[in-house]
Amino acid sequence: MSKKILIIVGVILVIAIIGVAITFNKNSKEEDNTFVLGMDDSFPPMGYRNENNELVGFDIDLAQEVCNKLGMKLEVQTISWAAKEQELDSGNIDCIWNGFGYTEERNEAMTLSNPYVKDKSMFVVKGSSSYTNQDELKGKKIGVQSGSVQEKRLNESEYGKELDEVIGYTDYLTALIDLETGNIDAVYMSQISGNYIIQNQDKDFKTFDAIGIGEESKGMVIAFKKGNTALKDKVENALNELKAEGKLKELSEKWLGADLTA
Repeated sequence: MSKKILIIVGVILVIAIIGVAITFNKNSKEEDNTFVLGMDDSFPPMGYRNENNELVGFDIDLAQEVCNKLGMKLEVQTISWAAKEQELDSGNIDCIWNGFGYTEERNEAMTLSNPYVKDKSMFVVKGSSSYTNQDELKGKKIGVQSGSVQEKRLNESEYGKELDEVIGYTDYLTALIDLETGNIDAVYMSQISGNYIIQNQDKDFKTFDAIGIGEESKGMVIAFKKGNTALKDKVENALNELKAEGKLKELSEKWLGADLTA
């Protein structure tokens, strides 16, 4: 057999192997009924690790109820919050579902569900401090979670320009530790998460509402890869059923202490 024929046969074999692999992966994907949820594991009460290192929270319970309705298996994958968009775009996760606040910028970059929970932002300061409103924090150091809507608002608002420094943290629990030790003057964060942490930890903090700092979020939403309306619609239909059945309210009262459903 000539060298030329051997090369042709080799190329044909390579193409055949690639074709089989593609078919196998396609079939495996079609048969894989797993719903991969991407989340930060330090954002109580939406999603976090308890004392037994188990992933728990409102969003996890709600996602499980949705998967039960859709006949899918829930897989929770922890991610870096600062890299959440990249994780979604790369296909490593099916959605970002972890206290994810709506913004117009996010709506342009991703396919978002309708809001399912209402939330707003607030400031947390030490209980022993004299601060009573956000104007008194001008010229001070404020902590935020990196990649959060709160960080975006401070960096883009006139109010943020009057601060000494906006410091980003991997999570709010770390920011609150820095607040406690006096490294920063306040933490600007989700009201749901802030109230939950304060109520469930023996910490001397006090809070006050954030007013007029950028556009307040319309609520928490679920983010899907841009254009994946099919999965978004399936999840949203299941959420609507859970809301009609009262399950969404039940989970909100369990984890958030009140009916905050949108």
